[in-house]
Amino acid sequence: MSARVNLGQLVIRNWPIKLAAMFFAIMLYVAVAAQQPLSQTFAMRLAVVIPPGRTVRQQPAGVTVVITGTGSEILKLRSFPRVIRKVIPDTFSTSLWRTQLTAADIELPKGIGVQIADIRPRDVEILLDSVFPRVKVEAESGYVVRGLSITPSLAHLVGPENSLAKVDSVTTLPTVLSSVNGPFFQTVPIDTAPLGVVRISPKSVRMAGEVTAIIERSIAGVPIATAASGFTGFGLTPERVAVTVRGPESRVNLLTRDSVRVVAHLVGKAGPGGYARLTVSAPPGITAHAVPDSVGLKRKTGRG
Repeated sequence: MSARVNLGQLVIRNWPIKLAAMFFAIMLYVAVAAQQPLSQTFAMRLAVVIPPGRTVRQQPAGVTVVITGTGSEILKLRSFPRVIRKVIPDTFSTSLWRTQLTAADIELPKGIGVQIADIRPRDVEILLDSVFPRVKVEAESGYVVRGLSITPSLAHLVGPENSLAKVDSVTTLPTVLSSVNGPFFQTVPIDTAPLGVVRISPKSVRMAGEVTAIIERSIAGVPIATAASGFTGFGLTPERVAVTVRGPESRVNLLTRDSVRVVAHLVGKAGPGGYARLTVSAPPGITAHAVPDSVGLKRKTGRG
């Protein structure tokens, strides 16, 4: 009985000191673990911007990106955009577009100490339609082309096998539509001169599209996020700003505070008189800037 009492007293003896020692041991473990190098795999979506009037016959598969860094830096990637954006040039006139993904294609937040270790797959192929429209749409001032389609987007070719093997795609005759300020439709002949003995059906395609007005509006009360460490002990003043957005009317009118992201980038060192420059991320096709474009720093009080 005395042995049990002695054992119990041994366990509870100096328990505040033992509890504090355990707490500091756990904190030390967490601090060390956060500085250990590790890698994490992220599933990314490949978003391809195609030339006006073209269509994608086969949607690209997803991309896997492996990022390495310390545990504390990896944790900062919780909200980075999981999208890889590639643009096919408007001058591209064939049906199979090939590109190679690089680390520069991954949009990582500024100021985070991580590296791109691997991208799978690196080589990407995008299959487009076989009819390339050589049509230039000139919208009136204050308008922008919003949507352009071609019907049909595929052509049927008949001819000798060796001649067909040389044809990857066909184009329309050069056409210019000027001073467009509303929906438009146009029948455009296909350029058959380069085909030689190869016959094509149909011999013309129908172009359709619309234009929309460009407008500008302000979104008030957008919260500011900090880009990386360096703001410890300091807050931003103000903590919210207005964001001016500009783009097609139909899209700009749908934007909310959640559609844009304002990030503060520390200029120099945090301290009295310090400030941070603001950048704004907006959806593709929308231009945006913060008002004001920089904010001051204020030291946090004991209550936060």
